[in-house]
Amino acid sequence: MPLRDIVDVFIDRQTRAVSRVGFGTPLFVGETQNFSERVRTYSSIDGVAEDFALTDPEYLMALAAFSQSPSPVRVKIGRKDPLEDYPTALQAIIDEDDDWYGLAITSRDAQDILDVAAFIEARVKLFSAASADEGVKDPNSITDIAYLLEDAAYERTFLSFHNDAATIYPDAAVLGKNLPLDPGSITWKFKTLAGISADTFTTNERDAVLAKNANIYEEIAGVNIYEEGTVAAGEFIDVIHGIDWLTARIQERIYELLVNAPKIPYTNKGIAVIEGAVRQQLDVAVDQGVIAPEPAYTVTVPDVLDTEESDRAARILRDVNFEARLAGAIHSVVVRGTVRV
Repeated sequence: MPLRDIVDVFIDRQTRAVSRVGFGTPLFVGETQNFSERVRTYSSIDGVAEDFALTDPEYLMALAAFSQSPSPVRVKIGRKDPLEDYPTALQAIIDEDDDWYGLAITSRDAQDILDVAAFIEARVKLFSAASADEGVKDPNSITDIAYLLEDAAYERTFLSFHNDAATIYPDAAVLGKNLPLDPGSITWKFKTLAGISADTFTTNERDAVLAKNANIYEEIAGVNIYEEGTVAAGEFIDVIHGIDWLTARIQERIYELLVNAPKIPYTNKGIAVIEGAVRQQLDVAVDQGVIAPEPAYTVTVPDVLDTEESDRAARILRDVNFEARLAGAIHSVVVRGTVRV
């Protein structure tokens, strides 16, 4: 008699993992026609050098990213046909490979930047643009690229102004510096970008650039730093990055439950399972610095008897809500003291 006739054991492997949105990979898009596919992935600058000349802008963007410490595990380079606009090229790239988060383009043309900003705004991604538009430094200009991005209140585009942006790539460097780090664990301000020269401004020029929510790279007290770390609408980049990450991870965690469980019943016990998944991810967000530990976050879910019959029939659970305070970051400090004899 086989043992299973006496003791029948079955272990259900609930190990199916959903794919997780990658927040550490930048994409650089240009017009060099060195491969037929829309996008290629590279794990080192040597791999990029096999496909591009050392003077190609795509190579220089990848070099700027890989030169940072820490540096991305991989970068992707996308191909734009010279006869198409950037939104058309980006859609073709996304159709082929959507596993990237931060975008930079080789173009410094204002219309290209505006086209990409409009395209990215509807997606869970960030666009890092760069410009040397002289009007950005003019407080009275209302036609420069920084003013136009700010006026459009784009929350997924941030502009790095650099007087040498035609030949260097702070937009790629800042992605390479920050994307490898856990969302919430950093602020994008104060970062030193390897390989990028510090810019110089008059006081009025500096004030004008920052007033338009553009970012600069300058030397302060002997240290080259990126500042202020804001998107065109004025929000801090790390806030957008952190909320994107938290949204994706909650979605993935709940979906993983739905996929692996035989079913989650539409009962208070089942609702508690969903609540637990949300709490687990919020705990990670606290540890990672996206949300603050105090006051503690709160999660509310409905009692099953308070849900709509139509929702139960359609198997839709609504009103799973949480409140939390962003951890934020300290960017300036005011100290006052008194010294007595």
